[in-house]
Amino acid sequence: MALQQIRLSDDDLANYLELTNWAKDFSWNDICMISKYMKAYSATKDTVIFEESAEDNTMAIVIKGKIDIIKKESGSKVNVIASIFPSQSFGEMSLIDGESRSAQAIASTQTEMLFLSKDALFSLLEESPKLAFKLLWIISQMLSLRLRRTSGNLVAQLNKS
Repeated sequence: MALQQIRLSDDDLANYLELTNWAKDFSWNDICMISKYMKAYSATKDTVIFEESAEDNTMAIVIKGKIDIIKKESGSKVNVIASIFPSQSFGEMSLIDGESRSAQAIASTQTEMLFLSKDALFSLLEESPKLAFKLLWIISQMLSLRLRRTSGNLVAQLNKS
């Protein structure tokens, strides 16, 4: 049960990224540039990818498999608050704000992912500011969409009470 880096060529990393919905807004050259700043990892079932409260500033995009996002309650109760499937990402909040993880991420199947760290994002920013801005814009839109969905779910739950 371990997270292991997969050694891939730049072309293979770009091909991995191209398989995701993340690539739809980028040209092939953009995908090649972004993927140079990413690292590929695999995880076996039940591997903890991110621990709740851990200090980390990395996001991941799922290529294969499934990740469960888990929030633990007091005691031993565990709630799966989201499942992340291929082409979806997780960990964006810590990438953007540098705060500790708000939940735990566990591989619920054999999984392959691409990771992007804050340091790598800043390196991309130095090399290609427009491309880094576009990537951040997409991440921001996705976070905004999730916040809207969560707000809607909260209102629905409050109305049930």
